[in-house]
This record gives sequence, C-alpha cells and structure tokens, in this order.
Amino acid sequence: MKHKVLYTGIAALFAASSAWAVPVLQIGAPAPAGSGEGTYADYQGDTKNPTEKDTAITSGDKLYVGGVYGPNTLFLGGQFLGNGTYPTGPDWSQLTDDPVRPTAFDGHGAILVVSVPDGSLASALSSLQINNQFAFYSDADNSYFVNNHAPLGSSPSTISDFLFFDIGSFGNTGNVSDFVTESGSASGEIKELILSGFGTLAWIHFDVMALETDSQGQTRVKTSADGNPGSHDVTWKDGPPSQEIPEPGTLALLGLGLLGFGASRRYQKKK
Repeated sequence: MKHKVLYTGIAALFAASSAWAVPVLQIGAPAPAGSGEGTYADYQGDTKNPTEKDTAITSGDKLYVGGVYGPNTLFLGGQFLGNGTYPTGPDWSQLTDDPVRPTAFDGHGAILVVSVPDGSLASALSSLQINNQFAFYSDADNSYFVNNHAPLGSSPSTISDFLFFDIGSFGNTGNVSDFVTESGSASGEIKELILSGFGTLAWIHFDVMALETDSQGQTRVKTSADGNPGSHDVTWKDGPPSQEIPEPGTLALLGLGLLGFGASRRYQKKK
C-alpha cells in the first residue's frame, strides 16, 4: 500500500511538472513538409524583415494557438461569466493593468494580436481574415500587448500597425504540448486558424492574449510572452521560410575548413 501511495505521489508530481512545462498561451505553425522538424515549425533565434527573436516562420495559411488550464484556472479566453460559486469576472477594459484595453475589446474572447508593416493598416483591414472573419478592431499606435510589443523593436507606432481578431475561449478538454520542444502534456485546447487575404503584405506577426480567471475569482491578462523561454509566436512572410543565420563561431569553423581544403588542394597540385 505504501508503494502504491508513493507511486501515485510521484505520478502526480510528474503530471504537475509536465503541465507547468507547457506555456499558458502559445502560437505555432505547421512544420514545412519534409523538413524533419516534427509537427510544428522550429522557432528561430533571430529573423530579419521583421526583426524578431524566438519566432516560427511560415509562408503558409495555417496557425495553431494553444491555451492551457493551470491547476487553479477556471476559465481562459474572454470574460468569466460566473458559475454560481464565483461572480462574473471583469471584462477587458475593466482591468487596471497597463496598458488599459479599449472598450471595443469587451465581450470578446481570446484575442489574436496581428502586427503588419506601418502604413498598411487600411489594406490589411479590408483583406486579411482569420477563419473567414475580419478584424473587429485596429490601432495604428498601440498593440495593447505587454510593453506594447511589436516586431522590430521599441517604437511600434513607426514600425507596425495592429489588427485584433476574436478567436474565442479555450476549452479544457484536450492535451496541449509545448510547441517548441514538442513535449509535455497539459489540459486545454489547440485551435487551428486559417489565414486568408494576405494581399500585398510583406510580413505579418502574430501574438495572442486572453483573460484567465482563477479559482479565487481573480482575473488577469495572460499573453504568449508569459513564462515562455521564447516568445512562442509566429511571423508570416511572403515567400519560403527563411533559414537561421549560423552562429559566428560556426561561420569561423566553416571558414577554417575551407582554408584547409584549399591548402590541401594546392599541396596536391605541387606534388
């Protein structure tokens, strides 16, 4: 009996650690066919045009968004509507964290934050769709994300325009793994989103945020930047996915190898 209790305790600890290893919110893209990357595209350390760290690059029309329920999560998505034990939670604009969200966010579920190149807002609004739905709101200056996040650095108003799409709330009925390591298992839901209407956009960057209400009835904003070793986000680019730039040390070794090969060839010719 003692052994059974011990094994049960170990299993519970393992399950808890696995759950916590999976980010609350993350965005991924399908791995390119034949790439050997697994289910999800690899997250690249650094990308250019736009500049971003730890993002998956895709030129396809599909995204995956994962939402995870922690041990104390009651609801993940939009406003918690109460269940007889806990009262209705605050809506997006009623939260006092920084930045304060506009009232246009109220009544919506989890929100896909879409960054597009500065000056392209009008065309993106009239063409870009997620699951055949247009953006419900847009802003030329503010992403309403943590630190007003946008690709290309700290001046979003001169870099990006922003669109906001309602992707609904997350269920608590499936298994979600970490899209980066493709390991771990936590309870939640993975949503499949279909992109269309790219128009002439050179790039599109995707982040996600949601309202999480816990068992104490407290509501907070969660994002794909919370508790992640990488950003767990996605950048769409018009064209084949770019490759990672080799580390300087790798380039140096490659250069030495080529020099050695050249010297060997010259020596053989002299013989």
